[in-house]
Amino acid sequence: MEWLVRTRLESVCVQRDKIFEQLAKVRELRRNLGMFLSKAPSLVQVNVGCDFYVDGEVDEEALLLVDIGKDLYLELQPQEALETAIIRENVLEKIGEFYTKR
Repeated sequence: MEWLVRTRLESVCVQRDKIFEQLAKVRELRRNLGMFLSKAPSLVQVNVGCDFYVDGEVDEEALLLVDIGKDLYLELQPQEALETAIIRENVLEKIGEFYTKR
């Protein structure tokens, strides 16, 4: 019986940790979108492969590509991307609370 409870607890903890990792990524996305919406020219580094980075300056952010999972991307306005990130953050927080209470 103890083995079964321990196994299930470990499974729930692993699932909860995955949710918290996703939540951290969404919060980072929100921070980055906040910088984009500040209307100041942004200096960025883009990974073009094999950890080779190229410096660039972004003057105008008309559309952003946002990864929504499963290798799917949406082309969104910066404000839409921020709203989407807020919704995702709220959902992930609720899922994290569910796993914590379990």
